[in-house]
Amino acid sequence: MKKQLINLCVLAAAVCVATVSGLAQTSHISVKVPFDFTVGSTPMPAGDYSLREDSTGVVFITSQELRKTIGVLTSADTPNQSNEAALRFDKVNGRYSLSEVVMLSEPSRRILASAKSK
Repeated sequence: MKKQLINLCVLAAAVCVATVSGLAQTSHISVKVPFDFTVGSTPMPAGDYSLREDSTGVVFITSQELRKTIGVLTSADTPNQSNEAALRFDKVNGRYSLSEVVMLSEPSRRILASAKSK
């Protein structure tokens, strides 16, 4: 009886781990941005960045030099048919603002404007 209970607990734990790992899938890209830019109202310097998207559509942007990470809310836009990663910026009054993130094999993600940046 005790052995059956232990086997049941091990099976339950394995199912939980499989479920969590399925939910925690992320996409990841690394890019070099040659100019200063903003994400919402957060200024970011030129440099190397790592971007990853979690399963909820939040994109985490990490500056490799500063070791600073910000998370931004996004919404799915169009499917990525080119299977290439890209960042798209809007240039207004000489300043760049990140507007879209395209991950490999994922739909492009539009950056949602924060209340502060409106």
